[in-house]
Amino acid sequence: MRILSAGAAVTGTSHVDNGQPCQDAFEIVASFSGVVACVCDGAGSAARSDEGARALAQGVCRTLSADLERSLTEANAFERIAGAIQSVREQLANRGPLEDFHSTLCGVVMTRQGNLVFHLGDGLIFGINPDDWDDCLVSEPENGEFAETTYFFTLPGWRQHLRVQCVPPRFSTWFLMTDGTASFAARSQPYRPERGFLQPVHNYLSSVTQFTGRQALEGTLADPRTHRITADDKTLVWLHHGS
Repeated sequence: MRILSAGAAVTGTSHVDNGQPCQDAFEIVASFSGVVACVCDGAGSAARSDEGARALAQGVCRTLSADLERSLTEANAFERIAGAIQSVREQLANRGPLEDFHSTLCGVVMTRQGNLVFHLGDGLIFGINPDDWDDCLVSEPENGEFAETTYFFTLPGWRQHLRVQCVPPRFSTWFLMTDGTASFAARSQPYRPERGFLQPVHNYLSSVTQFTGRQALEGTLADPRTHRITADDKTLVWLHHGS
């Protein structure tokens, strides 16, 4: 199964100015059977959210990639993903209070059988039919009760906010992003891809090597024009099932 991929995470100017690390993280694990990708956004209010985001992205990808051959249904997929998240929670609990590691989660699994989307908290996922960009699937952010709040995998009721869905294989192009990137890569009310930004990104990444694509993606996210839009960290992952 030939899947192209690229991803980049860039530290926002607000964190650079304060000497803080990037609190976003992403992971992409590909094999002959398919690919699993995660994008995580650590909470700015949590002391070690960069560690939480990194551990969550790596842990979930590692667990799911171990058995991509198995056909995934929404029923068994929920328990597999929840088990992977719980394992990360237990590991981090040995390092300190869980509230220090707050992070959200966006993820996609692509296999021969189809696609699986999982989502906890904010961030945004687009699944696109590259033959018709108007034909797209959107996994929207889930925000909290108050403005600028959301749900994290480190909270007690996290399972109630984990969303899992199976998606038809015609959605063969995917974008996963944190809310920093969504501020210029997506339209809202309703959420839709910002085609003028994402389609050129897709076309370019489809034509270059993974290394070149990642460098270009980093440059795009770090462009002064994006920093003028948002001072937040910015992460974008692209996946495409090529012919």
